[in-house]
Amino acid sequence: MSKLNFSKVDELIGQAIADNAFTSASVLVGRNERVLHRRAYGRISIDDAPMTNEQTRYDIASITKPLVVGMLTLRAVESGDLCLWDKLGTFIDTPKDKQNITIAQILTHTAGFTTGLHLWKMAETPEHSTELLLGAPLIAPPGTRMLYCCAGYILLGQLLECIYGESLDVLANRGVFQPLGMHKTSYCPQEGNIAATEMQDDGRCLQGIVHDENAQFLGGISGNSGVFSGMDDLALFMQMLAAYGELPSGAHYLCKQTLRLALSSQTEGMTQARGYSFYLPHMDNGYIGDLFPKETVGHTGFTGTSITLDPTSGLYLVFLSNRICPSRDSLGIYRVRRLLHNMVYAAASR
Repeated sequence: MSKLNFSKVDELIGQAIADNAFTSASVLVGRNERVLHRRAYGRISIDDAPMTNEQTRYDIASITKPLVVGMLTLRAVESGDLCLWDKLGTFIDTPKDKQNITIAQILTHTAGFTTGLHLWKMAETPEHSTELLLGAPLIAPPGTRMLYCCAGYILLGQLLECIYGESLDVLANRGVFQPLGMHKTSYCPQEGNIAATEMQDDGRCLQGIVHDENAQFLGGISGNSGVFSGMDDLALFMQMLAAYGELPSGAHYLCKQTLRLALSSQTEGMTQARGYSFYLPHMDNGYIGDLFPKETVGHTGFTGTSITLDPTSGLYLVFLSNRICPSRDSLGIYRVRRLLHNMVYAAASR
């Protein structure tokens, strides 16, 4: 087989940096256990900041949802601690309108929670957040509409903490990062080789502090956002998904049927196709461009991150950028990301 050529990818990302779509990026392409292309680009922040390298970590934002809450919930299902059709009211004291919301509805964004709840503005303390989330009126009856929302994932993260009696970062480390060998992935990282995000009022760009305001208000540890990771660690996660739960050692992280459910659409007839914590972007002309097949699954993060898997071939793409450095006003990533996916699929298919 001839050597695969990803030079067009390098040109695309280099031009995107020159056009200020982001200051840095990491791209890793793989198929099953084989890495096909891996490269870091740009600087970790503005001006004369250090150059990135293959170990640079990024605020992965909402990729936290499938990586932490999604995986912990699916493992809880397999261990018998939860059922996807368990109701929220079974575990916590909830208002009547939320008692019958199921775990499945939270994972698929069909619970009906309000989409714009600003805890950092409305809650007096982080401890008050649960009460505020549960007290907010639903904007749709549970199970009737797909409304992408962070509230359910914050609550589900808190529910997992109640079930297991440990904080979400401890659960994530023991139940996700360590078993998958993701040793450089964590909540609340120490300072170091971390890509910066949005500029603050004092003129500095956030670095090593989660950008998402709700997660930041909750101390940086939340079910909706907060994890920092790099392309190599996320590749290990994608390899596990591509192998339907099997690890390189031969051990099983999840069983095949669990991942078949998680990676297939559970929201037929709704505005977006959602699996159990995963997004099927092909159904609504999402971020994956034109060539990835309809079975493709993944997730994006507000900071400029995405993961993508074609489960029919095992091809995956980890794309990390800091597109909100120095400002969230930069929208160039949206076209760049679609072009990138087209280039990657074409190059990997030759």
